[in-house]
Amino acid sequence: MGREFNFIQHNQINKEKWNALVDRADNALIFCYSWYLDSFCKWDAVVLGDYDGAIALPISKKMGFSKLFQPNFIQKNIWFGTELDPSDLLKLWTMISRRSTLVHFNTNLRLNLNASSRVNLTLHLTDAQTVKLGYSKSLVKNINKHKPSLTIKESKNPLTAIELYKNAYGLLNPQLNNLDYDKLLALYERRPTNFLCIEVTGEGQVLAGLVFAKGKRRLHYILGAPNSKGRKANAISVAIDYIIETYANQSYILDFEGSSIPSVKMFYESFGAQNEPFYQIETSPKWMTLLQLFYNKLLKS
Repeated sequence: MGREFNFIQHNQINKEKWNALVDRADNALIFCYSWYLDSFCKWDAVVLGDYDGAIALPISKKMGFSKLFQPNFIQKNIWFGTELDPSDLLKLWTMISRRSTLVHFNTNLRLNLNASSRVNLTLHLTDAQTVKLGYSKSLVKNINKHKPSLTIKESKNPLTAIELYKNAYGLLNPQLNNLDYDKLLALYERRPTNFLCIEVTGEGQVLAGLVFAKGKRRLHYILGAPNSKGRKANAISVAIDYIIETYANQSYILDFEGSSIPSVKMFYESFGAQNEPFYQIETSPKWMTLLQLFYNKLLKS
């Protein structure tokens, strides 16, 4: 007899049992908590047994179609709790695909043949001295040059970092809108201990801001950006060095969450970060794919 998987709609999920599973599961992330998910999306779930394992499924309806999507500020929705056997993956994917016309979803499971591996760079924060041995030479040079003239402080408000990010990278990330940032701010106000906000100052002004989600012994780099002076002063590098020094020897993992952009990937790797890949699942009906190809061809004509 196989293991029992159940598809559960959001209003039927036992949040107390769900969050208890997140608490005890070594393979869970802060994104798995119901209060984090509720802040950014509507979601259903597939649950194994009596909340022995689970995966959250952010589902939206658009033009009559059901879409399984990846919400902003949630890098991936993972299976957590009891580990799955290869034979379980087909059952799980069948349950998910039956309910989703479109799928654009990040997870830790290779659910189908269309799954593509994506880069996720992480750094285990052992003792600071050991971690810093993995720094690139150019990174060490830049930090040593600018660190004496900069001040790092932990802020009680992520708004400064968000505004810096919007000014620096907003146009490069059109998928993020003001409502997304408002949701992040609202979650911070409800759960401030689950976030870490860093500001870098120099010459009497804020040069950079960073926001991390903090939970399950991980620091997830949600967003961060310098202004023009901060970029010249390598303020982000100095801030991350501060994080490493502060959280070393506490069993934390610094999760940079990406990136597929070569220059960003190289920057994270300069700290000695290693790849901890996840899977991106994208599927759509054949007729929809053909319709999209026709539409794209029409735009070019």
